[in-house]
Amino acid sequence: MEIVLLWTLIQMFMCLLNIVIPSILNVMLLLIITLVIASLTLMERKILSLMQRRVGPYFVGYKGRLQYVADALKLFIKGTLIPEESNKF
Repeated sequence: MEIVLLWTLIQMFMCLLNIVIPSILNVMLLLIITLVIASLTLMERKILSLMQRRVGPYFVGYKGRLQYVADALKLFIKGTLIPEESNKF
């Protein structure tokens, strides 16, 4: 009687393992794939940001001190253009 009960418990445990282990492996695989996609996206963004580095305030002149002069010149030189036949109201 005890042997049959023990055998039944072993079979139930093996059946449970056949369900649990593949589920854990699937979850681990899903997490790994998610981390790979996230890291590839981060690398892509870093590479694209290096390729598109624009000239900003810290790259014009010595420590960006000429940026203020350039902005002031642009403000004074730039004029407002209004077409003659446009509605001015």
